[in-house]
Amino acid sequence: MTFKDWFDFEPNRLQASLLRLLPICAVPGRAGMVVLMWPTGTGKTEGALWVARWLGGLRMGLHLALPTTATTDSAHARVLDWTRRALAASSPVTLAHSRSGHTGQNVVLSHNGDEAAVVTTAPEFLYGRGRPVLAGVTVSTIDQVLLAVLRIRHNLLRMGGLTRKVLIVDECHVYDPYMQSLLRTVLAWWGALGVPVVLMSATLPRALARDLASAYLSGSAPGVELPDFEPAYPGWFHIDGETGHPTVVGPVDAGRERALDVRLVGLPGSHRATRRNVIPDCDRARARIVAELFTGSRTRSCVLAVCNTVDSAQNTALALRRLLPADVEIFLVHARYREMDRAGATTIVERAFGRRRVKRPRRAVLVTTQVCEQSLDLDLDHVVTDLAPLPTIIQRAGRGRRHDHHRRVRVPITGLVPLTDEGLPDDGRWESIYSTAVMRASRELLEKPGEITEPGDVQPLLEALAERLNGDSLDKDVLSHQDVERAMAEAARPVLIPHPRKLVDLFDLTDLSGTDQEAATRYRLDSVQVLPLWHRPHGHLSLEPDTDLPLPARLPDDLDPIRDRLVSTRHATWQKHLGPDAAPPAGWAGDKRLGPLVLLVHPAPGTPVHAAGWTLFYDRYLGLVARPPTPEE
Repeated sequence: MTFKDWFDFEPNRLQASLLRLLPICAVPGRAGMVVLMWPTGTGKTEGALWVARWLGGLRMGLHLALPTTATTDSAHARVLDWTRRALAASSPVTLAHSRSGHTGQNVVLSHNGDEAAVVTTAPEFLYGRGRPVLAGVTVSTIDQVLLAVLRIRHNLLRMGGLTRKVLIVDECHVYDPYMQSLLRTVLAWWGALGVPVVLMSATLPRALARDLASAYLSGSAPGVELPDFEPAYPGWFHIDGETGHPTVVGPVDAGRERALDVRLVGLPGSHRATRRNVIPDCDRARARIVAELFTGSRTRSCVLAVCNTVDSAQNTALALRRLLPADVEIFLVHARYREMDRAGATTIVERAFGRRRVKRPRRAVLVTTQVCEQSLDLDLDHVVTDLAPLPTIIQRAGRGRRHDHHRRVRVPITGLVPLTDEGLPDDGRWESIYSTAVMRASRELLEKPGEITEPGDVQPLLEALAERLNGDSLDKDVLSHQDVERAMAEAARPVLIPHPRKLVDLFDLTDLSGTDQEAATRYRLDSVQVLPLWHRPHGHLSLEPDTDLPLPARLPDDLDPIRDRLVSTRHATWQKHLGPDAAPPAGWAGDKRLGPLVLLVHPAPGTPVHAAGWTLFYDRYLGLVARPPTPEE
């Protein structure tokens, strides 16, 4: 079959370079790594799928790992569509992440000659905890792969299932030093077991690309040093798993140039609410900046507004509802929804702004968070974004005029720089998410006059950022950033299994006191599941605010109705003050299928919960809203 048979379009120049040159430097079924360093919107996923099938030959399956649940769900649908065309044999196709396991998500594709593939539900066995990764084709969060190198029960079973398949890791640049340490151990083991690996990124610093290649080679060819080479952007390189020889292809003319017209604008106001104004001043200011893009014009325009926190996204959407005329649709997508509502909101957005959109709105705003940055194939006309690390800004800008295939495309970007009361840049505003040093360095690089040309200016900017953060410095913010990075990397050492070439005793591969529920694949990410409930007039608790769907006294065999309504959020102080109503029913005790969870019981539909000064409620449009105590309280 040809590339067009697989994907229903002809390969672009970057993809064509793979088809032409990879068979010259790589051998199917042999250890090796391919790293795709391509701009956003250039078909990395399709290129990686083709590479994986070519490297794996007929005997290996495929595992695609992504950063987030939302991007994993989106990619699963794309991969399932691809497998209908590309697989010559029958195979289960599964979805694996913390919220998966719904009936019908895992399927078996059966081929009968030239007829279309027949899709049937996968066997019940593949729905068990940890079992979806055993299928021939799996799409998962990266966590499902990283669990294989933690000292926990059944890690070797997981590794055995994973290493029968070519591994594709998307957005390999986004992981912090803790996760990068885990990923390097994965690459070393995959190399030792002769499993081909494909990495993808639009914003990968060259030093990190070489480090990841060295990690793989340390397992596949111990004692062989990785030769010094310069990865090309846009382009790709292949590392032979036996000789360590690098083949570098690029820079490749991508066939188009994107001019990112970045304009930095001050974002005044406090980020804290008051009793009088539940929407903080900075969120109101963000909404006004977005609304001004529609002032005095009735032309078609769709704006992407990216906030750094869920709270800001919710507040901005509420403020925009009051500022914008009725003909401007306001969409909201983030990660703090019930699973069923998150999936529904994502589908609506993809139908409006995706590559296969059904009907694009004439005038609209999509308010979102970091969930838009990775693997969601969206296309809007103007990007308004909170200040963020430079690679993140480039990823967000990749959702601007993404599907415009003219030779040169101009993308307007408005960057919002938070300001102190004195009107100076507040680079530490989002320090709980991004370090002050990273934000300041990114802002200073973005302040330079002129457009950012993609791809031409991207790699030099990434290298400039890395130099500012990783070089010798006396700046206290840079030193603090470096200390935190080292602490993250060091924290991974106790939980990792040994390097495959340093393994002395099989006992070192596991710590039998642990389970994958207790394993930490992310640094200090302490999350909890919340189940919103509502008191109904008849006195019982309902899973829905407007219909009677009683909370079962005992967990049923089919957990889908419960799983669909869980919200994943970080631990917060309000969860400790909900009282006895937060405990699951006594009949659920001893059933570990759902894991720990907290009940959020609304006194009545439309009535919020109050706990220790917090105001809490769940809304299908806004998601889970958690407003902290105001200063007066």
